[in-house]
Amino acid sequence: MAEPSILFVKPKAISFKDKRTLSQAGVIVIEIENPADAKFVRAGTELSGGALLQAAAEAIASTTGYNSPREAFGKAVCAAIERELSQGASGTRPEVLQA
Repeated sequence: MAEPSILFVKPKAISFKDKRTLSQAGVIVIEIENPADAKFVRAGTELSGGALLQAAAEAIASTTGYNSPREAFGKAVCAAIERELSQGASGTRPEVLQA
C-alpha cells in the first residue's frame, strides 16, 4: 500500500479552490498552525480481510438508532487492531514519524 501524499499548511495559507484541486489529485491537505509540529503515527499491524469482515459484521449487529454504521465500524476496527496487537500478531509498536 502506497503512502498517501500529505501536505501540511498553515491555516488559510491556500485557497479552498486549491485545496479541492489538490484533493482531487490525491493529496491530503492538513491545516496546522505549526507544520513542523506534525507527527505521523503508523499502526504496527495490518488487519486481514477476515478481521475487517468480522469488524463489519460486528458493526452491523451493534448499530442502533443512537450510533451510525460508520461510527460502529470504526469502533469495531479499533477493537480488532487492539486484539491483533494484544495477541502479538505483528510484534511491533506503533511508529511515530516526525513530519
